[in-house]
Amino acid sequence: MADQFLVEAHRWTLAQHSITDERESWVMLTRDGQIQKLPGEKILLTSKPRVGLELSVPKELQVAEPFSVKSDNGIAYITNERIIYLPARSTEAFRSFFAPPLNFTDVRINSSWIGPWSWTSMVRTVPNGGVPPEIPRIECKLTFKDGGHTDFQAKYEWLRDRLLHAQSLGLTPGQNLEPPPPYDDAQASGPSSSTPASGPSGNMTSDRNQVPQPGPDEPPPDYTA
Repeated sequence: MADQFLVEAHRWTLAQHSITDERESWVMLTRDGQIQKLPGEKILLTSKPRVGLELSVPKELQVAEPFSVKSDNGIAYITNERIIYLPARSTEAFRSFFAPPLNFTDVRINSSWIGPWSWTSMVRTVPNGGVPPEIPRIECKLTFKDGGHTDFQAKYEWLRDRLLHAQSLGLTPGQNLEPPPPYDDAQASGPSSSTPASGPSGNMTSDRNQVPQPGPDEPPPDYTA
């Protein structure tokens, strides 16, 4: 725990001496308001509208300055590269939030008796992800007011498992998510056993399986009893 605190304190010190262009600290959008995808990026899931977002600094993180974000309505996206949130109405202070999928840990799904379901996680922040660079970790809460939390969680788990598997194989995360071709039992078992085998062994087997023919009813010529 102490080592983690020192690491985060070191990151905060470096961030204090760095210069960040706030104009680049957001998800880039096209002219029609769509996400400007990264090279090779694919959108895997788009949530229903009316997803709320809350970002807050963990209480145990004392090195970061106070910071919080709350958006009542927006859309959450899962891509093979990022988990993204775009508010319905952006402001100069908050336009978007994103982080790589594997940066989301300690994921939990919560519900109240009368309120909508929420999806919460601890997130390791990235440069230009919508959070000040001096904050290494952030608590993220997505509230699905129109439902859809089940699909979101299922897609996140599928993507996380695929990315971890790709990492274990030394592959580039996010670029090798296509499932393998379906298993063909016929091809795996080789040639069909019903096909006659070639060579002497095949002929021998064929001869043994032949039904013996009955002998002639009359004796052969020149036969003497």
